[in-house]
Amino acid sequence: MRILGALLAAILLTAVPVVPASAAPPVTADPDPVAHDPTLIRQGRWYYEIITGDSGTRTYLPIRRSTDLIHWTYTGTVFDTPPAWVVEELGVTPADFWAPDINFFDGEYHLYYAASSFGTNNSVIGLATTKSLDKPQWVDRGLVLRTTAGVEDVNAIDPDVSFDRAGNAYLSYGSFWDGLRMRRLDVRSGLLSATDTTEYRIASRGGMAIEGPSITHHGGWYYLFVSFDFCCRGVDSDYRVMVGRSRNITGPYVDATGRALTEGGGTQILAGYHDFAGPGHGDVYGDLFAHHYYDRADDGAPKGSIRKISWVDGWPRLSDPLSGNRGYGHGDAYVQLVHRDSDAVLANPSCGYEGADITLAAAGTTDTCLQWQLIDRGNGLVSLTNRHSNKVAEVAACINAEGARVAQWGWLANDCQRFRLTPSSEGWSRIVNPLAGRALQPAACGGAGAAVQTHTLGTCQDFRIQPVGDVLLTDVANTTRIGNRWRFTHVDDGWYRVTDSLTRRSLGGTYWRIEALTTGGYRLVGMNGRTREVLLLTP
Repeated sequence: MRILGALLAAILLTAVPVVPASAAPPVTADPDPVAHDPTLIRQGRWYYEIITGDSGTRTYLPIRRSTDLIHWTYTGTVFDTPPAWVVEELGVTPADFWAPDINFFDGEYHLYYAASSFGTNNSVIGLATTKSLDKPQWVDRGLVLRTTAGVEDVNAIDPDVSFDRAGNAYLSYGSFWDGLRMRRLDVRSGLLSATDTTEYRIASRGGMAIEGPSITHHGGWYYLFVSFDFCCRGVDSDYRVMVGRSRNITGPYVDATGRALTEGGGTQILAGYHDFAGPGHGDVYGDLFAHHYYDRADDGAPKGSIRKISWVDGWPRLSDPLSGNRGYGHGDAYVQLVHRDSDAVLANPSCGYEGADITLAAAGTTDTCLQWQLIDRGNGLVSLTNRHSNKVAEVAACINAEGARVAQWGWLANDCQRFRLTPSSEGWSRIVNPLAGRALQPAACGGAGAAVQTHTLGTCQDFRIQPVGDVLLTDVANTTRIGNRWRFTHVDDGWYRVTDSLTRRSLGGTYWRIEALTTGGYRLVGMNGRTREVLLLTP
């Protein structure tokens, strides 16, 4: 397994240089504090947040508090040194403890935390309690759960405690391997139930990256929040927050399309944008969602963030953060890349993940496997990030040859995964990879179902950029928002009618084509010769 849940801050700070934020004007409130894997609770007028410690500093579960969720004061750590039983169980002394989760029940604050032998599922979940967080006196309650490398197919990290409507407590946990599990707890002891020993399987991606469960109840449903993909890579982290729901706390959980979370399902509610790279590992506390991200404006340092939860049509929606960068929109707009000769679109046809081939497919405007974000990677280059998989198109294995296949993989910040959109004519563009200047085209110039390859020369390499749904427009020059939300309706060749979704007025009274700029963003070129340089953003 490549990376476990709460990786070490020292590792992520060795990441690659900062990529430009592809988004919008920074509207910065107070700066966010350093954090990994925050858990949140309130006592009196104070909110308390406990986080994963920083590697090498021997800070075992730092604590801070705030009255407004913006200004935080450090108050100490849960442990000065690891309890002896942790070292004995693991056979090593952990550099820190991971992914705490705090709850108040049975008259005490119960803090669950993870410790692990790095890179394995030789892991333990422990428990500490205190009567108060104001002047805490932490009591080590010992081992709750452990997994052993080579024995279990689950990992005992990322604990989260939740309660059903009858007051029964459950412990969710897990990372990578076969996903997330759940066990019943004894409320009096805080340890595993001796009467209900069922291990419930609540989410899995078949060994792919999933971790950080948090469960809440709303409107007759239990909602399971999880994190997909990779934390701890600084600005290249692609962590994102997904959710599913169930009528029962033990599952089965399904996403908004009905796909089971045990089969890789999950509805995305937060992904990276602006200065927020890799947001994830959230903790739901009432109507608040605490999570961490990697700050593009601060060399990828891990930061904590708080957002409010609202509910729309039975599903959670996260607000803008209470602090940090709050620029316009929420990242690059989703688009379809429509092939000129066939009207088919660039696709992740099987809705696969790493290694899945890219092909053309028949257009379908609601299918997220056919939608992409063109994320600015600097110098006029973009990555093609699939909305479903969160993986990027790449020249597979960096094969520098005519006819090389194109597949998808996690972002590795290399030229195999970068592309430049170069205008050809009438709003059409070639999607050119820096490897010898080869462009994407379907095999044998075919249509839907044809494999996508790279070729230096070709007669079928034109695509147009079709924004999906409503988008925001901001002016590149002065970073001001233009109008409300805009809808791009294809009219002919590479031309669009651009209309305000609220007022129905047409932008500039003309049709527009879309050209990508070498400096980032796009140029809208009107049939009347007028031009506007803009960013296309998600609302």
